Amino acid sequence: MVLGRMSFAGAVIALAGCSGGVHLPSLPKLASSAGTPTAPLLGGAFMAASMDGYCVDPNGSRPKKGFAIMAPCSILGVDDAPLTVHSVATLQVGDTGSAIVSQDPAAFSNYLNSPNGPLLLSRSGDAETVKVRAVSQQGDYVTVYFVDEAPAVIDGAQEAEWRAFVDIGGRLVTVAVRGLDEAPLSEQLGALMLRQSVKAVIEANADRSGTDN
Repeated sequence: MVLGRMSFAGAVIALAGCSGGVHLPSLPKLASSAGTPTAPLLGGAFMAASMDGYCVDPNGSRPKKGFAIMAPCSILGVDDAPLTVHSVATLQVGDTGSAIVSQDPAAFSNYLNSPNGPLLLSRSGDAETVKVRAVSQQGDYVTVYFVDEAPAVIDGAQEAEWRAFVDIGGRLVTVAVRGLDEAPLSEQLGALMLRQSVKAVIEANADRSGTDN
């Protein structure tokens, strides 16, 4: 499998919705209406979900563009929500037919480890700001732990990020987790929260997952 033109274009498309100003300096109550554990995206073609205790922010998300931002339910106006680690998770769903990871996860991992990886991961388009720390294949999906020194689009978010690329229902789906400067996630905790987030997304779209392979 050649991961040059096709995978690069598909991944960039999947990541495009993750840009734009989202202001979460200290994770105060974010939404004017309460968040929900799951929420439909793309007209109901996909369901956004995250780890236990996290809800979809109805204000920061862009359902029509397949983008969701998730944070602890306790700061999204949900009554009696359990306390959990403060971080921000994002979800970007690609177009139908954009799935490319599961057909060759090892090749996708190698691509992220190549000189092209930092450019793909950079939120500013400057590969020089990105340092890839670890790439891992988790079954049919790939995770990457990296640091991006470019200005964050989420105010107060730490430079370290944990990101996963997974195919669900024929779409390339990107899941990301980041902590806060005031309470940064450790490498181990960030990786754990990313795995939990990916599991939640897969389970929420179980009826769509069979079309990937």
